[in-house]
Amino acid sequence: MAYQFPFFDLTRQYQTLKPQILETVARIFEKQTFVMGDEVLNFEKEMAQFIGVRHAVTCGSGTEALILALKALDVGPGDDVLTTPFSFFASTSSILLAGANPVFADIEPETYNLDTSKLERALTKKTKAILPVHLFGQTAEMEPLMAFAKKHGLMVLEDAAQSLGAKYAGQNCMSIGTMGATSFYPTKNLGGAGEGGLVTTNDDRLAERARLLRVHGMKVRYTHDLLGWNTRMDALQAAVLRIKLPHLEKWTARRQTLARQYFELLREPQQNGKIVLPKTLPGRFHVWNQFTVMVPNRDDVRKKLDERGIPTDIFYPKTIPVQPALQKLGVRENDFPVAVDCAKRALALPIFPELTDTEQKAVTTALVEVLGRS
Repeated sequence: MAYQFPFFDLTRQYQTLKPQILETVARIFEKQTFVMGDEVLNFEKEMAQFIGVRHAVTCGSGTEALILALKALDVGPGDDVLTTPFSFFASTSSILLAGANPVFADIEPETYNLDTSKLERALTKKTKAILPVHLFGQTAEMEPLMAFAKKHGLMVLEDAAQSLGAKYAGQNCMSIGTMGATSFYPTKNLGGAGEGGLVTTNDDRLAERARLLRVHGMKVRYTHDLLGWNTRMDALQAAVLRIKLPHLEKWTARRQTLARQYFELLREPQQNGKIVLPKTLPGRFHVWNQFTVMVPNRDDVRKKLDERGIPTDIFYPKTIPVQPALQKLGVRENDFPVAVDCAKRALALPIFPELTDTEQKAVTTALVEVLGRS
């Protein structure tokens, strides 16, 4: 099927920044400083300032950021980590790769984030941390989550891979928990020219551990104080991200405009109960990495949109506990009915800063027609 336009188009953004990016890339090749260096150090300073934390530590990818943070927190074998069953696989695989055990709690139907009222039941004697995922661009319910963590002496690692710039009660995500982690995969709100990740913290000791772990635990050359590994950021990635960072607020504003227009354009099918639109809770600053709606007969609706040349995607068609790689955990999917329902009905509509109003109207016109016949 030839789509009328792509679900996400990186080339449009690149064309607006092409001269600056090419000039910067050429400069780096002239210097031949490809790993770490001033570009990375300056990017870390700029990100720390943007997020409002003392420390920002770059690494090789968003998944590596989660593992790096867990290792810095000394989460490992014998520890349980509370997290969501409805997310990209990395939020759980990072826990397992750190040697710990994921324990799932169900999600809220309105935001698709962790339901904090379900944490108490999921708590175990081995629980050491909570890993909330700020899904689709909106933060989890951080005030009760942090209160729960304080009550039980738990650390909190915020997964903000989809929510850089999102706020909870005026505070940036990645600055609320013990540590934060994000991804700079190209399709993120701030995306690089490849892989890249970042961890944040206000704790000097944790920042120092993260910096050591990402370079084989080495502070003095060939002296390894910790058992780390190589997960450094390339200078090229840092340089591209530094060019893009000043544009992030403008791009976020465009995403928010598109979200408001979706609400207006889809008001009628929402009122008729044909579709459930995402909800921004009070006190949240939503950055709309995805615009995910809930529809009945999702696969049939998507097929009909596909026939009309309208691109969509599904985040996520399966809950994490049913993934083949996790069957050894013996987790029952039925324990998370809200997550299961979302996996069956979730449909993501195109939303990126360069999406035109005309293209968006084509999406909603087709969707309203399809829903009217379903």
